Amino acid sequence: MVKLVLPELLKMWEDEDEKIVVTRICTELRDIMTDVGPAVVIEYAEGISVRLLELFEKKALCQTIDEEDDDEAGDEQDDEGNLTEYDSMLICSAADCVAGFADVFGEAFAPILDTFLPHIAGYAKPSFAVSERAMACGCLAEITKNMGPGITKYAETLFPIFTNGMRDEHPEVVSNGAYGVGVLIEAATIDATEHFGDILRMLYPLIKSSDNTNNVRDNAAGCVARLILENADAVPLADVLPVWISALPIRGDHQEDLPVYDAICHLLKNKRAEIEQFLPSLMPVLKQAMESADTMFSDESRQYLASL
Repeated sequence: MVKLVLPELLKMWEDEDEKIVVTRICTELRDIMTDVGPAVVIEYAEGISVRLLELFEKKALCQTIDEEDDDEAGDEQDDEGNLTEYDSMLICSAADCVAGFADVFGEAFAPILDTFLPHIAGYAKPSFAVSERAMACGCLAEITKNMGPGITKYAETLFPIFTNGMRDEHPEVVSNGAYGVGVLIEAATIDATEHFGDILRMLYPLIKSSDNTNNVRDNAAGCVARLILENADAVPLADVLPVWISALPIRGDHQEDLPVYDAICHLLKNKRAEIEQFLPSLMPVLKQAMESADTMFSDESRQYLASL
């Protein structure tokens, strides 16, 4: 079935001059990669990469139709140089496809990332619209998660992109930046403890706030959890835990439950004396989490917490 569908899809993609149709193709391809996995793209990776690169370089047919058609469709850049609606949707769907590639190839995604990283990172610049900045941080964060230790050689490039995202004035970008920092600390095989202080200072107002718009508080809590799992000795627990616990349980992005409860279990097993004073506030959080059908746990954490 794949051998019948993919060549036709790629041909249709190459010849399509409507941005909204190409956006739909990218979205469908991403969904297929998620549902079916490597069988979809391994044989056709080169062709898909060519089409995606054309989009980022603005060389696809749907981006090079004559200027008059673009004006009528309202697809040109606005007065500030930001991408307008259809262009933004197109680039975001292409970025989702690239992140899907990383999910399929894992650490072997590196040669493909070499091609796409400069293009995606460019959209993180302050001159781009909120949706593009959020797309860049979110896409690179997903790639980081999906590549695991293979992301290490890109850490110096990605870290400032994510931390700049955390300083953004828009919660969607901030949330993706916090998530990106956390998964980069988790995935990269380098010692990042020298940065923990700066990261925690950026996370503090996000966790302290009662606003969870775009899951910003949840992703900040998940980032703290990943710092604890990476090196609890480098985290000033007496200062961090009261604020962190106050942001729990996770309310929106339950993928962040996994590092959060893994971190709590790690502390209970290895730092019991240091967290003893916080148990009165922590135990009700754990009770609420265990009783909720929405909470996600690793098997090990679920078993350990159930035994308490």
